[in-house]
Amino acid sequence: MAQINNGVIGHRGASAYAPENTIAAFNKALVMGCSFIEFDVMLSADGEAFVFHDDSLKRTTNGKGEIGLVDAEYLCSLDAGRWFSKEYQGEKIPLFRDVLKWLTFADISANIEIKPYRNTAKQTAVTVMSHLNRYWPQSKPLPLVSSFDKEALYLCRDLVPEMPLGLLLDSWDGHWSTTASELQCYSLHLNKRELTSERVQAIKAEGYKLFAYTVNSKRQARKLLEWGVDAVFSDYPDLLP
Repeated sequence: MAQINNGVIGHRGASAYAPENTIAAFNKALVMGCSFIEFDVMLSADGEAFVFHDDSLKRTTNGKGEIGLVDAEYLCSLDAGRWFSKEYQGEKIPLFRDVLKWLTFADISANIEIKPYRNTAKQTAVTVMSHLNRYWPQSKPLPLVSSFDKEALYLCRDLVPEMPLGLLLDSWDGHWSTTASELQCYSLHLNKRELTSERVQAIKAEGYKLFAYTVNSKRQARKLLEWGVDAVFSDYPDLLP
C-alpha cells in the first residue's frame, strides 16, 4: 500500500473543484499534490465498468434512467461535466479501464470502491478484479479495494488473496471485528458521524487502518487525526497542508 500524504484522500477526485468521478477531477487532485484518490465503479446493463457513483444518471449527467439499466454506448454519449460548470461541458463518464490506464502514468494511488448496482455484486466484483489483473501497472503497489457490499468483498478476497481490502460502514456495526477479520481487511472506512475516540482506539488496537468520510472541515479533520484516524476522505484534497 502506498503512503497517504497529509492524511487526506481525494473523494471522487478533487470533487469540490471539478465534476466528481471524472478524469478532470483526478487531474485536479494530481495537480494539487494529492497522493491518493477514491472513486466508485459500477456496471452498465451490458456489463461495462464505469467510474460513477449514483444509481440514477440525473444528478451528475444529462442522461435519464439508471446506470444499470442502460448500455455502455448510451453512457459514453453523456455529458458528465456541464452540471458542475460550463468549464467542464463535454466531460465524459470515464470507463474504468481508462482510469486504470491514467493511473499507470499518474503519480497517485487509488482506493477503488465497488458500488454494485442492485443484484450485480458478484458481477461487479469479478469485473473489477479482472480489470485490475489486466490493466493495473505491475510497478505500482496494489490499489485499495473497498465496498459496503460484503458479498463483493468476500469474492474479491477469494479471487485475489493479496488484494488490500477496506470494509465500508455507514453506521456502527458491533460485529465489525468479526467481519474485518474474516475478510483479512487492511482498513475500515467509517462515516465520520459514527466515530468516537473510544471506537477509533478499538479499531486501531486491532491493527487496522482507519479512514473517515466525508470530511470537509479542517477542524473536524484535525480532531479525527488526533484521535488516531489515519486519513479522511475529502472533496478538498488541499484541506490540510
